[in-house]
Amino acid sequence: MGVVDGKTICQVALVVKDLEKSSKAYAQLFGVPVPKPFSVPPQSEAHTQFKGEPTDTRAMLAVFDLGQVVLELTQPDDEPSSWKDFLDTHGEGIHHIAFMTKDREPVVKYFEENGMPVRHYGEYEGGNYTVFDSKGTFGTFIQVKEDKNLGG
Repeated sequence: MGVVDGKTICQVALVVKDLEKSSKAYAQLFGVPVPKPFSVPPQSEAHTQFKGEPTDTRAMLAVFDLGQVVLELTQPDDEPSSWKDFLDTHGEGIHHIAFMTKDREPVVKYFEENGMPVRHYGEYEGGNYTVFDSKGTFGTFIQVKEDKNLGG
């Protein structure tokens, strides 16, 4: 069994320049309402870090629930973040795919031991997310979401 259970993919995330425009386009494509946008919590709550340093990013997000997988659209602000760096370097596109885990630590150890350090980290109510610098290996960043409600 791998470090990340392949059956737990939960998200595909795109970085976009215009959240409102992109949300409307995807809503039309899927035939669903435009999701309500929300911002990343402040650094004081989310403990957000980019490349090991605290960041005040308050990126805006919109999430489409597509069953097992959600499509997350992220419009970065001007603060340092993996999203802003991606948009500045590559333009709009797939930023990461995400997997759920009950225990983040062995996943972090695996990625770091294989030359893919933590790129971006943040917390939200009930869990946290970690983006690894895995683009060179996997062609995209990998994110692991630790859900505190899944148990250990």
